[in-house]
Order: sequence, then structure tokens, then C-alpha cells
Amino acid sequence: MKILRTLICAALLVAGLCGCEKNLIPEIDLANNLEGSWEKVYPEGVQDAGLVIWTFSSINKESQSPFILTIYASDVFSGDSEAKYIYEQHQNGYPGVGSSTPALYLFELDHDFKQEDRKAAYTPAVGYWVKECSKDRLVLERFEVNTDGPNLLEGDVTFRRMGLYTK
Repeated sequence: MKILRTLICAALLVAGLCGCEKNLIPEIDLANNLEGSWEKVYPEGVQDAGLVIWTFSSINKESQSPFILTIYASDVFSGDSEAKYIYEQHQNGYPGVGSSTPALYLFELDHDFKQEDRKAAYTPAVGYWVKECSKDRLVLERFEVNTDGPNLLEGDVTFRRMGLYTK
């Protein structure tokens, strides 16, 4: 009986200490950090011959919907191009628990969310995990692509904020 009581007390002590552990994974604050213009950062040693800028903005500041992403690419060989997408933020898991990973879903600008086929209505052109989103750095990891043919949607990509930004 004494051994059982000791084991129960030890288990409660361990559970209490684990509950006090500080969250080592920083929360990613898309609401305050995402909006604005971001310039692609090329990996070290990669020769870049152009410029890629992603600009996240909202058309209606009051309702925050829809959110628009404008992708501008300038390349010395293929020239300038621009594409626009509707983007939606999604929080996977529960904020504050430590395993919460936000995601961005990009939809074609003319996407029909009222399609009868509910799967098609909610299928994005691409999905990205947001690995980091601070005041000056954005890191995205692509996990889903539903487009055919050439487009400006990249794989895993890192950005730095362009210019001074105040919200």
C-alpha cells in the first residue's frame, strides 16, 4: 500500500512539472505580421537573376475578407509577370499548446466557393505551412499543389520584409 501511494505521488509530481514546462515553440502571429510586401531570399550560393515579391493585403479592412496575394516576378530572361490569388489563413491544432502550425491556402482569383461539388469548392491551388512569420522574415513550406501548367507558385520559400512596414 505504501509503495502504491509513493508511485501515485511520483506520477502526480511528474504530471505537475510537465504542466509547468514553458512552450518552446514560439506562436506564429499571422494577423499582425503577414500583411505587406515580402521579397524572396535565395539560398546561399544560388545565382538569382530576378526578383520575386509576394504582397499580402486585404481589400476590405473592416471585414478582412477576401485576402488578396499578388505575386510579382521579374526575370532577366522571361520578363515581368504577375498573378493574384485569394488567400485564407488556417490554424491547425490549438494556439498556445505548442503544436499549432498555421497554414495558408491560395485559391485562384476566380475560384467559385459556391460550387455544387463541395470538394472542388474548397480545393485550393496550393497550400503552405507557415514555419515562421515575424516582422522581418517569412518562411513557407509547400504541402499541396492542385494546379496544372506553369504558374508563379513556388515550393518551400523564404522571404524578407520589404521596406518599413507599420500596421
